Amino acid sequence: MKKILSMIALLTVTALMLASCSLFFNEEKCIEKLKAEGLTEGMCYLTEEECERATSLTNSEIAFMGGDFTVEIVKQYDLIENGDHSKSCTFITFATEEQARQFEEFQIKWFSEKSDNPNNWKFARSGCTVVSTNLEIAQKIIPLIFR
Repeated sequence: MKKILSMIALLTVTALMLASCSLFFNEEKCIEKLKAEGLTEGMCYLTEEECERATSLTNSEIAFMGGDFTVEIVKQYDLIENGDHSKSCTFITFATEEQARQFEEFQIKWFSEKSDNPNNWKFARSGCTVVSTNLEIAQKIIPLIFR
């Protein structure tokens, strides 16, 4: 009985550790903290019409880069540093977790195969949301694992 309880406790702790990133990720709080660090709004797509435009642009980019899937963007929120759009942190919420997973994996693969990644883009995902950034402050504040 003691071994069974120990095994259950170990499995529970392991499951909590694996899920901890997604359990503590709160997009709104992350955005607030990043704004407190001086980041400002960049291109944000929040209305249905804006999201349709972001979806079209993203699907065109995926196809141009050789991807064979499409996505639907529900919301996209971009923060920039010192008015410079090349230094940013973008939160993209997709219609499904599968779309988010495909997009994150595609971006990681594309940037790792590209001979240069001068802006040092990193990606992380929680559920339907993918975060892309090249800002160290964002990687420190956002409780996700960036690859």
